[in-house]
Amino acid sequence: MKISTVQDDRQSFLGKYAAGDFHSYDYALQEPGIYEKRHQIAPHPHSEKLGQVIENYMSDLELSVSQRDNLSALRAGHQVVVGGQQAGLFISPLYTIHKIISIIVLAEEQSQALGTQIVPVFWIAGEDHDFSEVNHAYLYNESQRRMEKLKVATKREAEDSVSHFDLTEEEMAATVTTFISQLHETERTQTLYNQLMQLPLNWTAHFKHLIHELFKNYGLILIDSADAELRQLEKDQLLWMFDHHAEIDAAFQEGQRKMDSYSIETTTNVHLFMSVDGKRQLLNEVDGRYYLSKSDDSFTKEEIRSLIEHSPERFSNNVVTRPLMEEQLFNTLAFIGGPAEVRYWGELHSVFRFAEREMPIVMPRLRITYLDARMRKLLERYELPLAEVVTHGLQEQSGHFLQQDANTALFETLYQTTQDLESSYEEMMQIAESEQVSRLIAANLKHHLKQVDYLKKAYNKELHQRNKTVLQHYNEIDAHLHPRGGLQERTWHPLVMLNNYSLALFDDVIESVHYTLDHQVLEI
Repeated sequence: MKISTVQDDRQSFLGKYAAGDFHSYDYALQEPGIYEKRHQIAPHPHSEKLGQVIENYMSDLELSVSQRDNLSALRAGHQVVVGGQQAGLFISPLYTIHKIISIIVLAEEQSQALGTQIVPVFWIAGEDHDFSEVNHAYLYNESQRRMEKLKVATKREAEDSVSHFDLTEEEMAATVTTFISQLHETERTQTLYNQLMQLPLNWTAHFKHLIHELFKNYGLILIDSADAELRQLEKDQLLWMFDHHAEIDAAFQEGQRKMDSYSIETTTNVHLFMSVDGKRQLLNEVDGRYYLSKSDDSFTKEEIRSLIEHSPERFSNNVVTRPLMEEQLFNTLAFIGGPAEVRYWGELHSVFRFAEREMPIVMPRLRITYLDARMRKLLERYELPLAEVVTHGLQEQSGHFLQQDANTALFETLYQTTQDLESSYEEMMQIAESEQVSRLIAANLKHHLKQVDYLKKAYNKELHQRNKTVLQHYNEIDAHLHPRGGLQERTWHPLVMLNNYSLALFDDVIESVHYTLDHQVLEI
């Protein structure tokens, strides 16, 4: 694979973060020796229990030798590189895969650098309940040269954690069939279809099995944040978070002020969810009583503590307490996050300080764009700058191209015609002897302006038709390299990439890339 890089603007958030402009983190990436320093953190006393919980969670999978080895290392207290993501439809979108690749690559690099075993862990955010964020995928429509949204074939909504949501056999079959039917058929399509049809019906279980098949040979360890056995292990931490929710909330607000960043928006001051009547609901404290966000139920402090003691699986973290819980569970060398996650971890620095926990190294995930032979040829044909296309798309370039081919004299004349008409008719309005005549003049002006506007639109249509091929190519480039106005990895589906190029594509990526904060473009 040929690799080139696209550097961030120094003034972007990631550019500033890489340069050490923020002080709301315990490790600055530009400082030498941060991994050696972080490696001195002592293992958690519950490492053995955590390893057993994760092994139980993965017991329905056929574990590889490297996974079993990493589970043993985890139980022995070895550090981890960890990151997580919501369970999207068939692992949608592509950046979820890039986050996992980042975890694996950084764990391998630091295992070699530190001379010890660093364990790659992927945290499936199954406790999330916003089904609308994960119930769809985007697929490229070749005939229309654009991305189109595909939704899972169900009208039901998941109001509780998505880990508790199951598709019916009919819904799964319909979703898989529709998904596969929209792919460009290759020699790999049938293999993907067979794999999808064998997936479990549970929402996070299907996600778990696909990830496992792709990355088991790299020793990747998986855990679902909604796992009931894991929640039992979290019970003491949940009680501590509940007992100190006022202090945590104050520290959170202080951290946002210090960071001068407010990317986390939340309506709770407790920062915990509770599942009641099949709904995951935020807790909020008012005058010593605890209210739910989707029902009229309320509880005393003693009642909530008792529920946590006896049914911790009913409780889960929100965005403020989840990073802290993750760190209290794992002996973390580095946390891998996307740009938004890196930013909001900075907002939580004071929360970590209050909990007397050091924040791990917060590492931005690898960012990758794939450039195939056709896209490369089209870029060369139209002499388009790759970095500009990848980061900003072709909307401006497309408009500039049409302007160059347009008859500017004609447009100027049409504009002047409009001005002259409005001026002449204004004079007529001034000398009209009655309201009825004024209305006739106004109606006649409207008719003429409508004809001028029709001519402008007709000429624009002819201009687009004359450049149809070029514009189609621009749309195709945009759909592949900057779809829906954003980076490729935010929209493209990983299974589409496997279908179009190679079932071993992500293995090739792991073997080819090195860890960098620059955006990497891989030619495939």
